[in-house]
Amino acid sequence: MDMLEPGKRISLKRARPNPLFQSWIEELQEEAIQKKSKLENKLSVALTSLSKYPLPLQTGAECAILKGFDKRLCMFLDKKLQIYNTFKGISLSSIDRISKENRISPILDRLDSKTNSYSTEECDVEIIDVAPKSSSQVSSSPQKSESHTKTKTYCDTIYKPPYGSGGYAILLALLKQSNNEKKELDKETLIEHAEKYCSTSFTIKKANTFYTAWSSMGKLITKGLVKRSKSGNKTIYSLTAEGCSIARDLSKNVPKTSIAEDIIYVNTSPKNTIHNEINNSKDHLVEEASTNSQTSSVQYSQIVCIELAANSFDIILLIDKQETSGLNNKNDPTVAQFKKYTNICHEYRSLKVGDYTWIAKHQTTEEELVLPFIVERKRLDDLAASIKDGRFHEQKFRLRRCGIENVIYLIENYGGKKNVGLPVQSLMQALANTRVNDGFKVHITKSLIHTARFLAIMTKRLAFRFQNKNLKGWNAAPEGTTLMTFDYFNKSTVKNKPLTVTETFIKILLQLKGVSVEKALAITSKYTTPHSLISAYKICSQKEGEFLLANLKHGELSRNVGPTVSKTIYQLFSRTI
Repeated sequence: MDMLEPGKRISLKRARPNPLFQSWIEELQEEAIQKKSKLENKLSVALTSLSKYPLPLQTGAECAILKGFDKRLCMFLDKKLQIYNTFKGISLSSIDRISKENRISPILDRLDSKTNSYSTEECDVEIIDVAPKSSSQVSSSPQKSESHTKTKTYCDTIYKPPYGSGGYAILLALLKQSNNEKKELDKETLIEHAEKYCSTSFTIKKANTFYTAWSSMGKLITKGLVKRSKSGNKTIYSLTAEGCSIARDLSKNVPKTSIAEDIIYVNTSPKNTIHNEINNSKDHLVEEASTNSQTSSVQYSQIVCIELAANSFDIILLIDKQETSGLNNKNDPTVAQFKKYTNICHEYRSLKVGDYTWIAKHQTTEEELVLPFIVERKRLDDLAASIKDGRFHEQKFRLRRCGIENVIYLIENYGGKKNVGLPVQSLMQALANTRVNDGFKVHITKSLIHTARFLAIMTKRLAFRFQNKNLKGWNAAPEGTTLMTFDYFNKSTVKNKPLTVTETFIKILLQLKGVSVEKALAITSKYTTPHSLISAYKICSQKEGEFLLANLKHGELSRNVGPTVSKTIYQLFSRTI
């Protein structure tokens, strides 16, 4: 006998550390091969990893550490082991090696009754018990389903994506196109058809994640519901037989209207909050008093009056082109969101002020009148950036003087309130000032999806309000119930148009800290030009000059401009004296 070398370790490897588990999985694999089940590869991976594992496993739950073992396969092994022990006449308490805690694992505790049938998503394999059970043995088992000689299939539950998810939308889109003899779609075409069924975006990642609705495609392929193949240089997608069956089941529960349209009609009650906000907006929004002076720079040789009879026009939502990345881009998130609302008339145009507004367009003559509502949309990070670079006050000034009475400042809370560039308290204070001092309505949404819903609801409510009324307008500044034409609106709000001296003076004042639009208007109502203000400072002492503007009244509450603002303006303009 050869002597062992000193210091050399003796190792002992078991040929089959887990013979029962291996034999049961081998039986499953054989049946899967015979039936050409998709489970074959999965079982092969599980069997390979189990055969390589050198230690004995006491329960099926312990197999979860190995590759290829999901919770249903682990549960199947546990049930088989329990049946085996019952048949052999071995009780759980008499087995020292296997504790009750290991048998009833936390994984199994969290499973519902449906998973007790040894099910996975994609299987059609029948499982035969090792031996038949007597009635007494059956009664001792915890599940009544064990009374059958043949147990249930390893796949009892089927993966069905939840309503409104990316997977749900993809399956319905592929099913609809397969009915139209277009069984295979590329990614762009598939997204275009699936957007209307989905409550999330296929192109914009969810806040604080790396996932879009398209991320569900991987799971659909893994579950064998969608087939991916190549057609030339394009990747195309189609439904498998199983995917087609599930898609048909899902389509039976699709509402008569799309997800987006549901929200509109649910909110069309006269008692709806948004409806009340629109109807009562005149009581809450500050009316712009100096519209005529602002629009005086746009001259028309002749005033043309327009009358639109009731029900002779359509209410159309206008979306600024700058809000999109290009109308030819099929996957643009803004375009995709508004495509969901098939019953909402909307157009993309270049707006000189604001991001959204509404017009009444005659169905025959195509004459257009601007309704007295306009929306400025900002994400929280955009709001913070505009405050820091000074655009915030300048944009609000232009909105106040655009001629539209009701201004809605819409804040999109994208990704929460973290890392937007300014403290949250500062942003909330800016919005409070916008509501109180500027008289704007402030509305906050969670994302672009909710923004589109809000605008769709607004469009429906405005149509409900104006459709049955006779509208009057002209190519001049609006007065009372007389509206202005869209052509006049866009020309009068050009950003780089020539400004009067007073308008330039107001813009200068707005750059100073603490100067609101009301304060600037109050100052320029008395001192219309910088020259007139400097002339007043020349005849004052320093102390008198610092308090010259302090007692000027502004706003509906007739508050004072205040000594701080007055002193700041004096220090700026007194340097030229």
